[in-house]
Amino acid sequence: MRDRFALILCAGICSVAAWASWRWWGEHITLAVLVLLLAAYAVDNFQLRKQVRGLLAERDRRERGERKRALFRVMQSLLAVREKKAGTGPA
Repeated sequence: MRDRFALILCAGICSVAAWASWRWWGEHITLAVLVLLLAAYAVDNFQLRKQVRGLLAERDRRERGERKRALFRVMQSLLAVREKKAGTGPA
């Protein structure tokens, strides 16, 4: 029951907004809608760019950590090989 009431209320608000915009803006309604859509796209684009920058920064931090771990493993294996050749390490 509440869903139906909410739907009727939303339809009423939208119809009043449509009538008011047509009544006062008339021939300029196309320009007004275009400006409104461009502003909405600009805000959405700004938010998406901010989100992408955050994701790229997170990926770079993760890759740097993986590189450090890989270099550490390589250094350990090289040290183990060097100790084995020198005979100082366990056989």
